[in-house]
Amino acid sequence: MTSLARRVVARFLQADQPPGARQDAKHLTHPVNKPRGIALDIVREHGRGVADPHEETVKPDRRDIRPEDVFAGTPDQMGVRNFAETGKDLSKALDRQVPRDKGYDTVSNLSQYLIRTEGGGGTPPVG
Repeated sequence: MTSLARRVVARFLQADQPPGARQDAKHLTHPVNKPRGIALDIVREHGRGVADPHEETVKPDRRDIRPEDVFAGTPDQMGVRNFAETGKDLSKALDRQVPRDKGYDTVSNLSQYLIRTEGGGGTPPVG
């Protein structure tokens, strides 16, 4: 049995993903707000593997969970590449776009709340 045939058999044995599993994985791992100030091509390519033309691979099933579904790109991972390719840094996004994101007010106030209450919300710590 060739290595390609073994890979096909292994893929069929492991590919028992229920319908909608890719969307569920993406929903659970990606942030609510999209990355700001980063070129769309860089965001789309994040988490995708580079194809090796000499490798024998089986085309993945459309229901298989792929790395790009699970690994969400963050600005600290893509910011340097964005600056090198486009010449734009993230200063505009941090100053103007990020404060408009959904939930930004809650998160920015949450850190101050936890500092003022020592993380307990007015109750004594457990233990």
